[in-house]
Amino acid sequence: MKDNNLFFLETIFTRSADGLLICDSQGRILKMNQAAERLNGIKASEVVGKDVRALVTEGQINRSATQEVLETRRQVSLVQTTPRSGYSLLVTGTPVFDDVGDIAYVVVNERDISLIRDMKQKLAQVRQESEKMREELTELTLRELEDNNIVAKSPSMKQAVHLALKLARIGASNILLQGESGTGKGLLAKFIHKHSQRACNPFIQINCAALPENLLEAELFGYEKGAFTGARETGKAGLFELAAGGTLFLDEIGELSPGVQAKLLKYLDDQEIMPVGGTKSKKIDCSILAATNQNLEQLTRKKQFRLDLLHRLNTFTLVIPPLRDRPEDILELTRLCLKRYNKKYNRRAHIGYKALQSLKSHAFPGNVRELINMVKQAVAMCDRRQLDDYLVRFTEMPENQTVRTDPKDVCAGLAQAVQAVEYDMLMQAAMHCRTTREAAAFLGISQPTVVRKLKKHGIVLKV
Repeated sequence: MKDNNLFFLETIFTRSADGLLICDSQGRILKMNQAAERLNGIKASEVVGKDVRALVTEGQINRSATQEVLETRRQVSLVQTTPRSGYSLLVTGTPVFDDVGDIAYVVVNERDISLIRDMKQKLAQVRQESEKMREELTELTLRELEDNNIVAKSPSMKQAVHLALKLARIGASNILLQGESGTGKGLLAKFIHKHSQRACNPFIQINCAALPENLLEAELFGYEKGAFTGARETGKAGLFELAAGGTLFLDEIGELSPGVQAKLLKYLDDQEIMPVGGTKSKKIDCSILAATNQNLEQLTRKKQFRLDLLHRLNTFTLVIPPLRDRPEDILELTRLCLKRYNKKYNRRAHIGYKALQSLKSHAFPGNVRELINMVKQAVAMCDRRQLDDYLVRFTEMPENQTVRTDPKDVCAGLAQAVQAVEYDMLMQAAMHCRTTREAAAFLGISQPTVVRKLKKHGIVLKV
């Protein structure tokens, strides 16, 4: 048994990937493994029995961990260079004490730190590539949003989109989307579903204000055979069942009746539904997204919405800011809509600075939906290629006279005003200039200046 233990110890010492040396209390090398020979560029036969101090004197190593251990009587770690092999080694010397407290041996462990350095470089490279992929993915995601009339140039909208993407990736459910009518809650709900793990499964949407209570309950939870007069003989699966494995989006959630609210709360608690006229509940797995343009907390105080349901629905809340608070998005949305409807109606209409300023100051009570319809109508109905007068008249119509006044605009300094005008003019150039040279001619400045300013404002010529 003793011989076996010695064999195992010898095998471990010999085959270790780290360099190992054993020195006595005088600093003489007693044993050296193959890895230490390779790392130091020295054969064991050349140095066994030799004092490590002589190796330093001869220049075969620049420092000796064994020597410093013998001097300090404690473990020592140092970086050692070995001219013969060219390696830089992380060397640790550990003292082994005898029964009376004297150093009997010094065990030296050596490792090539160039491997650690290479690993750090590879790790940094992987992190850099990962970050680049994340940025590219975000850019692709924002481009995809634009294809669906969702623009996120403003800081507030960028934050909402990034949060939506994060919630989608972690598979979050019970997300409440809040925002005024026309801000794009339905589109953002589809975006969350598309980027979740449920993307390959159904996305089912219903407007809770579109149906009366009895029909809404039957649509959501389904019904059994003969549940009510006019019911199908075979019964009908509800939207919860149709959305199994996917996402159910409940728009205008504040319009739910108390009875339907109670059944929805039960589902959120145990993921089970009871069809109308049924006697046996059904287990359904689907993600719930809800949206409202109402203040649900006020509704709870008026006893029109259940407080416990609100707490279950708003596990995660996404607030979509109104368009009047997103001037950067107004300009970008205008450009995208103009491009889309020019193509659809075979026009080459364009919008100038005057119209852009009018749109930026408009209150947009209908939000994105109103802007899209406004530009669509202008492209289709205006006989001129220049749409400024048409759009200005549209925004100044009596029903549209509410103009946004931002205190920040009143107090803005000259530099901010100049930046705003510069951004607007560049956006105007981006709308109908295909190249930076065309934009330079349009703006009356040099092409390098155009390139620099476009980069500064994050504007890309896409027309």
